[in-house]
Amino acid sequence: MASKYLGCALVAAALTLASPASAQSYSNLFVFGDSLVDAGNAQAFRRAVGGADPAPAAAGYFQGRFSNGYTFADYLGRAVDGGPAVASAYGGRNYSVGGAQAREMSGDASPSFAEQIGLYDIGTARFDSQSLVLITLGGNDIRSQIPSLATIPGYVPDFAATLDAMTAGLTALYARGARNFIVTGLPDIGQIPAVTQLPIPGLSARVTSLSSGLNDDFEALVGDFAQSSGSNAQFFDLFDFQNTIYADPARFGLPATLDTRRACLQVPGAAPSCSGFVYFDVVHPTTQIHRAISRGLTDQLGLAAVPEPMTWAMMIVGVALTGGALRYRRRRTAVAFG
Repeated sequence: MASKYLGCALVAAALTLASPASAQSYSNLFVFGDSLVDAGNAQAFRRAVGGADPAPAAAGYFQGRFSNGYTFADYLGRAVDGGPAVASAYGGRNYSVGGAQAREMSGDASPSFAEQIGLYDIGTARFDSQSLVLITLGGNDIRSQIPSLATIPGYVPDFAATLDAMTAGLTALYARGARNFIVTGLPDIGQIPAVTQLPIPGLSARVTSLSSGLNDDFEALVGDFAQSSGSNAQFFDLFDFQNTIYADPARFGLPATLDTRRACLQVPGAAPSCSGFVYFDVVHPTTQIHRAISRGLTDQLGLAAVPEPMTWAMMIVGVALTGGALRYRRRRTAVAFG
């Protein structure tokens, strides 16, 4: 009897942790964005033209992603679809490409927001009224300005084209049937090692200020779009959530002290686990940080988060104990009445 009740208690506790009472349901996940959420498109596109692999497994990159494991798009995909996001190059619904900017860029650049929507148009997957669309752009729009910021005194970037591209992209997706959007904003580009390790006084602070400003503009843009379209368009403040993670890493299962200055790949022997590192390479976060971000996303969206490994273990043990107790009870019943 004790085993039976223990098993039931463990199952109940696990299900309580894994499924919030107000859990929301979406039919599937579509992704548009840059390298933060790319599931292998940049790698596939480069291979197709004989270019260098931007995310080589030999260097520690995971399955074409710009990290040592799944990204927050993958973790969100597991919460929505039951599995990680699949790149459109492999027949999936993730159209993001490493290096992409929201705005159109001339030359050999990664597909912009509008061009990624063009990839959607030539594919077979289609939105339905319960599809969720994740959009993560803006970081490369900031990064593209760093050379000018570093060399031109008093240089002030203009992000009007970026904001216009975001508005046009949201409008285009709505016209194609999308009704549920989550726009993540952008992280603090001023804090990535590719910036902080440059010996240019004041550059990190300037890039942080630009990141914060564009992030605020995205938030206002999404609010205006939600009101004008009547859609379920939400803004997730990735810039602010980055600070939330830093303030209390243990809340997200991370070490109390995080290395925010060095990239995991810069420290011999640190990869692939990258424990305690915020950044995997000099631009992109580790999968541990991605998972923390996904928790913020699922909480805001009202989704049942993907159970942590310990939760899965509790569920497995609980089910096993319950099953064992029931089998034991059946054996006893057979003896008593046989």
